[in-house]
Amino acid sequence: MNIIKTFALLLCLLNPLAQAETTLFGLTLGKSTRQEVEQSYTLQDKNTASGLPDSWNYYRVSGEQFNEPLLKHATLYFDNTQTLGRINFTFPSSLEKYKALEEQLSRQYPRIKMAPFVSEPLRLDKTEFQNDTTHIRLEYNVYNILLSFTDLKYRAIEKKPIAELKALEANKPKKEP
Repeated sequence: MNIIKTFALLLCLLNPLAQAETTLFGLTLGKSTRQEVEQSYTLQDKNTASGLPDSWNYYRVSGEQFNEPLLKHATLYFDNTQTLGRINFTFPSSLEKYKALEEQLSRQYPRIKMAPFVSEPLRLDKTEFQNDTTHIRLEYNVYNILLSFTDLKYRAIEKKPIAELKALEANKPKKEP
């Protein structure tokens, strides 16, 4: 029961009435800057996301900084303007927690219709949601639960290099055997 209360608290921090913005723990996707985030949180382990422009970075924030005991850590992604584009929350693996999060998200966001999920050796389940500004992915695997909130503008830019690579591969001349 304590787990459900904790996740309900986490999701209540979302502002479901203002679909124009997604705000979690005082961080607004598509608006908060790295400098603003650093006023509230200590950013650790700066990295550059592979497959994205070099000027796009991500940082880890320990779960304790969010005063959320079940949160292992959060990963904050910033674009080339140092604007927050994605937040990944990582929790310990638990089917009970996954189901509680899925139920709560289902009440707040429209679910994306997806092909039936086929379990993989490590990934056990996943579901996705999206409103007019934010894409949410909830993934359950043997190691953890990943809850990801991505600003749609950030997501479109993020997907562009992948789409370009697929187009290049499709247009590549095929070698004769």
